[in-house]
Amino acid sequence: MFWNKRVAILTSALLAAAAAIALAAYLNRPPLEAFDGAEGPSEISPVAEPEPADWTVHAEGSDSRLAILLTDDASSWIGLAEGLKSMGVPFRMTRDVDSAARHDVIIVYPVISGKVLEADELASLGQHVEQGGTLIATQVLGGGLQGVFGFESISESRAHSEIRFAGNDPSLSFINRAEERTVRIGNPDRDSQRIGTQAFEGAPTILATYEDGSAALVANRHPSGGQAFALGMDLGFFILKATNGRSGGASRNYANAYEPSVDTWLRWLKSVYTQNQAGAVTLHPAPEGRDLAVIVSFDVDYSDSITKMEAYNDLLARMEIPGTFFVQTKYFGDYNDEAFFHDLTVPGVQRLTESGMEVASHSVAHSPTFGDMPLGDGKERYPHYQPRVLNRNRAWGASILGELRVSKFLLENVTGKEVVSFRPGYLATPHQLPEALEASGYKYASTMTSGNVLTHLPFRMNFGQGYEAQTDIFQFPIAIEDEIPPHMNLRVEPAIDLANELAEYGGSFVMLIHPNVTEEKLDFLKTILPALQPRAWFGTLEAYGNWWTMRDGVAVDTRRTQDGWELSLTSRQPMRGLRLDIDPEWVPSGDLKDGLTFSPGQLHVDTAGTALTMTFRSDAQ
Repeated sequence: MFWNKRVAILTSALLAAAAAIALAAYLNRPPLEAFDGAEGPSEISPVAEPEPADWTVHAEGSDSRLAILLTDDASSWIGLAEGLKSMGVPFRMTRDVDSAARHDVIIVYPVISGKVLEADELASLGQHVEQGGTLIATQVLGGGLQGVFGFESISESRAHSEIRFAGNDPSLSFINRAEERTVRIGNPDRDSQRIGTQAFEGAPTILATYEDGSAALVANRHPSGGQAFALGMDLGFFILKATNGRSGGASRNYANAYEPSVDTWLRWLKSVYTQNQAGAVTLHPAPEGRDLAVIVSFDVDYSDSITKMEAYNDLLARMEIPGTFFVQTKYFGDYNDEAFFHDLTVPGVQRLTESGMEVASHSVAHSPTFGDMPLGDGKERYPHYQPRVLNRNRAWGASILGELRVSKFLLENVTGKEVVSFRPGYLATPHQLPEALEASGYKYASTMTSGNVLTHLPFRMNFGQGYEAQTDIFQFPIAIEDEIPPHMNLRVEPAIDLANELAEYGGSFVMLIHPNVTEEKLDFLKTILPALQPRAWFGTLEAYGNWWTMRDGVAVDTRRTQDGWELSLTSRQPMRGLRLDIDPEWVPSGDLKDGLTFSPGQLHVDTAGTALTMTFRSDAQ
């Protein structure tokens, strides 16, 4: 018994010593003399309560805009509104049928039925088509307008995952690729990840079908020249479901491929609008009139990466292309890696800023569990915030707000610049991230791939990645990433093909590269960047985000005059680098103001104030 007692005491002592050594090693980190005495951020980051979006903020505008007749305030109208803004289609929302009928093109959303519209209102919509107008409706569930839309009856289902476009209708003239011809609306392998749909029966003109051949989109032409389109799904809900990352695996590809299932619908709406609305003018999605926006971004999240990133900095600086470096502020060692954000590496981060690059946050701990972390209390501060990744399934002492606040604080101290962009490790995106980013002082996120969100256009993020409340955070989906085989230098041509596809409508081409190796990834950039330069705008995510924020606040209106059209632009910020697509028949009535450039079918606003008015004559009028 005495022997057993001695063994137990010795064992306990050894275990305690081992634990002490492990704890010392666990908490040890290289010196950060640059932050001696630093503690912050000092302010607290309270997360605001969500406020349901108000549709009436979209109630103003001229009759030249696309009219959205809203039949249910509690619907997913945010998805439709934000999608149209991303595509650059001006619109006005109303609950009044007579007001909507002053527009040439009307979308009735989310439903047409006798439960949401009175008999005289339904009759007015039919008269709109009879008088030469264009009517688009999602979910025609009643009201006796079957004849207006050209079908006899509907059948409802949750079995559909694809819609396939066919025919030569003018509104489909932009479709020329297989990924546009067949779009996903749900996961074909998971019944629970499909949305409700309606199939139209007895329709003579079918523009798109579901995979079982039933009609998903039908059209009916009136002898007057009017037309009516009926779509058998809630388009706004579909867009929100996709952009919130809730499509449930509907995408055909995660990244590195064209996935325009949302964009194709937005382009179709734009096509219908511009072909049928007198005085239609739209905003191009890419800056400075270029065909697409290119953002070269790097995830610096490995001890080797923070030194190798300088080769990428040098390459971009020589080519005069600014890039965004998402830097992990790893000031401790743990399961993932040794500490690599310290006095020896901080000068390299500072050189990024000196070279004109953007330094953005890539979190503190870079944990695979970021998507499941607690929100935190908004008081997390360096140096007291000491998270540790224990393994791939567990992190200790970490929170969403801690990862955002502390990384931003450290990077701003290093660079002397405000940090406004964020990307999480592993692209793990918690539902509370949008409001946490807003509370922490960020503006822009690049946390999802285009495959996740089924779009190649930026968009505004929602509270809780939900359906009712919006934040001021813009999301910029990732088109190209470096970890899917083969090596990047072996897939330059497919990447250029993708860029060319996006250039057809001004999409964004965000590249994610880990600078952990150099040869093949540098070779990729050395080849693709010169190939894209003739038609692309290049900038940091911050620069693109600032431009997109400005564009988001631009209102476009036209009004008929005696000799042609008056175009009016108003903006919350001074306008710059805008391209407006106008009627090819329009010609400026007088001399152009400084800061404007005109070519047939386009007006470029290089620089202007917050308001601009000019007139055009139309030879076709």
